[in-house]
Amino acid sequence: MIQASEFFQVSCPGGHLVRVPVGLADEELVCPQCSEWFVARAAESLEASEDRVERAAQQWLWVAVATALLLVVTGLGAFLAGMLG
Repeated sequence: MIQASEFFQVSCPGGHLVRVPVGLADEELVCPQCSEWFVARAAESLEASEDRVERAAQQWLWVAVATALLLVVTGLGAFLAGMLG
């Protein structure tokens, strides 16, 4: 049985989503829907794009958590300084 990870999806120049076997990555192919020739680049695949978006979201989450922590610590410090001084 063929695994889903043995394929990636790219758009042809006509905008059709084409399912490409991993073994044909970076090869020139013909879109089965519009017959346009294109190079099936795995780096430009739908899966690669989703991975980049997920990594970016995780980075922003860490930035948000660190910023919130910094604000809480700063606020707590200001509160304690006001109580003591």
